[in-house]
Amino acid sequence: MQVDYLDYLPDDFTSSAIQLYFNALQEKFAPILSSDGRALQALASNIETGKCLVAIYDEKLVGIMGIQTSKGGFVNPSLKVMVRIYGILGGILRMGGLAILHHITTTDELYVGGVAVAHEMRGKGIGLGLFELLERIALKKGIRTISLEVIDTNPRAKTLYEHLGFVVMKTKTIWPLNLFVKFPFRLTSLMVKTIG
Repeated sequence: MQVDYLDYLPDDFTSSAIQLYFNALQEKFAPILSSDGRALQALASNIETGKCLVAIYDEKLVGIMGIQTSKGGFVNPSLKVMVRIYGILGGILRMGGLAILHHITTTDELYVGGVAVAHEMRGKGIGLGLFELLERIALKKGIRTISLEVIDTNPRAKTLYEHLGFVVMKTKTIWPLNLFVKFPFRLTSLMVKTIG
């Protein structure tokens, strides 16, 4: 099986990438952005196509990994765009909700904002291929730390990340903020892998 891995999102795959990314991270995004078309519009208006890795198989996007550096990430919400989509109050509230999930990235760190693999391609090594590419890019840039956060309602992902060498560094509770934002999870664990 020939899968092509790229360090950017080609324009032809933007729509499918947004849908795949939103579906995979729905527990995080839907309580903030809603699950209607506005959420996809908000993501489409706030992504940076050079801050992700993608997997393409048979001319279809089958995997995407959003990346964040100290200079920004794959999803970069702007208040102006959020207000245009959700109105003044709605835009401000959604920016606050996204701030709850924001991770401050250091200059010697690549942060994985999210990983999504097409349902029919799960278990075929797509996610592993994305992480391998991420490590090669990090080493080339002299970066030795890769981090990510996993929610407590996704134990399978946590087990996978542990298998890849990530270690839980700290756990934070979203409570009582999850009562207002309606997140279906209560805890997030920051996991870190040192490479090189």
